[in-house]
Amino acid sequence: MGRWLNTMDKRTILFSAFCLLPSAFCLFSLIPAAAYSKTLVVGTELKTITEALKKAKDGDIIEVSAGEYRENLRIDKAVQLKGVNNPVIVSNGGVIVEIAKPGVTFDGFTIKDESNAPDVRSGGVVISKGADNAVVSNNRIYNAMHAVWSVGTRGVRIENNTIVGKKGLQMNYRGNGIYLTGSHEGKLLNNKIEYCRDGLYLEDAHDSTVVGNEVRYSRYAIHTMWVDRSIFNKNTAIDNLVGMAIMYSRQSEIKDNIAAGNYTHGLLIIQTTRSQIAGNVVIGNTKGMHFYNSVFNNLSSNLIMNNSLGLHNWGGSEDNKVSGNSFVGNEVQVKFVAGRNQQWDGNYWSDYIGWDMTDDGIGDLPYESNTVVDHLLWRYPAAKLLYASPSFQLLWMLEKQFPILKVPRVMDNKPSMLPFHKDWKELKAKYPFSPKKYYGEIEKIPGTR
Repeated sequence: MGRWLNTMDKRTILFSAFCLLPSAFCLFSLIPAAAYSKTLVVGTELKTITEALKKAKDGDIIEVSAGEYRENLRIDKAVQLKGVNNPVIVSNGGVIVEIAKPGVTFDGFTIKDESNAPDVRSGGVVISKGADNAVVSNNRIYNAMHAVWSVGTRGVRIENNTIVGKKGLQMNYRGNGIYLTGSHEGKLLNNKIEYCRDGLYLEDAHDSTVVGNEVRYSRYAIHTMWVDRSIFNKNTAIDNLVGMAIMYSRQSEIKDNIAAGNYTHGLLIIQTTRSQIAGNVVIGNTKGMHFYNSVFNNLSSNLIMNNSLGLHNWGGSEDNKVSGNSFVGNEVQVKFVAGRNQQWDGNYWSDYIGWDMTDDGIGDLPYESNTVVDHLLWRYPAAKLLYASPSFQLLWMLEKQFPILKVPRVMDNKPSMLPFHKDWKELKAKYPFSPKKYYGEIEKIPGTR
């Protein structure tokens, strides 16, 4: 019996050892990579970054000391290139830094392009096709055509960079601050961008995350074409031609953004479907929001304030759910062009002149756009002093009984008596922009004067 147990113990030990062999082999195979990775220092033992890249192997760290380096780089090894005390890379155009292998980190540099030529093929940092999971972070990039340009990659992370484009060129001839084309699952986080053509331009770049970026003095702050299932949250677009332009996209999340003082549109939605547009603050633009040929979207909890036109809805933009929004002080609250009335219940309209006899916070009469009273208030702003006058109330009631204008309208059967955004006055003071009136006077109703 004892002999049999000894035999079983040996078999158990051998079997356990056999099972552990693959794990032990994997662990052992990792040791050489860790043991042989090294740190190369540029500025002391090595004089140029190019020299360090030639000596480096995959997994190495290259630390670049402060100073000026006149080089164009091609990073074709999976290294971490880290600037210490903000070294400066200077070049006269072309591709200044090319990332050509997956897994590269480029962090902590200043890049200066001395060329003023509008060369559309040049860039500060170009992430080439297949260079997946590259990280470009904590850099300052000045006067580059395209500051960071990713082509045909997956999983790149572009974070905490400061970008100033070619200020000397007319807006349409500049390049983009961050440019993703055919690059999926990219993360564009907390970048500050000025004086570009488009601050962030994404084309065929699905499943992207665009969060916490700030763009000023550019053509479009954020511009997308064919970008599905992506997140655009907590971005700030101020003093651009267009704030955010989400085009030809599906299943987007557009939340908690600030679009203020832009010359044309704060938020431009074109052929976008099944998206969530919520919690945005849109102040002091010529047009606050513009929907064109966009359906089945959910527009909720947005503050649309002090724009020349609050919401322009046309081109077949029907069947969107619009509720819980605060329309405050827009010269024209809604310009609506469609084939049938739209039911938008549960919003606040600062020009609503109804009452609440039941004291439940909901107006007793519906709010309607494109009415005679609505038109008079738009055409003659001083008439707002007569909001509560018996004459306006009578005109409003008569129009409901004997409609004069046979046009489709926005109907809100449950208008809120108070704005949903209790901090709207603080936000107005924080973003004290007035509409630029880029389009001149905006007609309230087609064919009326």
